Amino acid sequence: MCSPEVAKVVSERIAREGLPQVTRRGLLKAGGLGAAAAALGGFVPRVAAQEMSGGYSVVDLSHVFGENMPTYTPGEGPTREDFVTVEANGFFIQYWTLYEHSGTHSDFPAHFIADGATVDSYDPGLLLAPAVVINIAEKAAENPDAMVEPADLEAWEAANGTIPEGAVVLMNSGWAARWPNEEYRNADADGVQHYPGFSGEAVTWLIEERGINGIGVDTLSLDPGNSATFDAHYATLGAGKYGLENVANLDAIEGVAGAMIVVGIPRWEASGGGPTRVLALVPSM
Repeated sequence: MCSPEVAKVVSERIAREGLPQVTRRGLLKAGGLGAAAAALGGFVPRVAAQEMSGGYSVVDLSHVFGENMPTYTPGEGPTREDFVTVEANGFFIQYWTLYEHSGTHSDFPAHFIADGATVDSYDPGLLLAPAVVINIAEKAAENPDAMVEPADLEAWEAANGTIPEGAVVLMNSGWAARWPNEEYRNADADGVQHYPGFSGEAVTWLIEERGINGIGVDTLSLDPGNSATFDAHYATLGAGKYGLENVANLDAIEGVAGAMIVVGIPRWEASGGGPTRVLALVPSM
């Protein structure tokens, strides 16, 4: 999610409220989770070993990154051309031009927060996390501006148990089925987009009460498309957490106990986020 419209809203909010900062509580929780991840350092090799022995399967939660994919603002799609070819040069390299926040990608604190953590400085131990999928497809089908609300989280916990600390909580609104058509942006005659996202209240509850690592959506923005305040972005990134946008294939991991998210983002220098290969490790039945 990135556009001149967003920049205008952010500038106006900064003028009213000053530069947002990562909260002390957010820093403490991020530090605590980082320590917890370090304590589980031996877990990663065990996962790899189980995967090789058939204990886990891998689900790709990423859309193909291509020139014709939907972007938050029309005309911001990437371009590519052949730089050298096997036929002419003996090897193949493409030249890409792209905005960081396009395709399946991650938002890190620096995307919205002054002096927020950048991708290259972010604790990698937080990029492997339990996956929790909240399905709001039914209400999204009735109202494209639907949001994940605290009531949805409470209903999920009533059926499945407490959301684990350090989880990535993912919204499955059914919107990924619209990719890569224009109805994915779903803009009205005035250019206002209409698709689901998280409410600021839901994100705040997840951070303060459950200590999550981040959130993810199967749409173009953590906030609903018609948002003019970006509350979910501010709540997530202001607490030092990260967001995943344009996530795919969530039906494949919904309700699967023990599923883990792998946020495979390159270590972009001084970056607020970028294209990401999001994978899920799913225990074999």
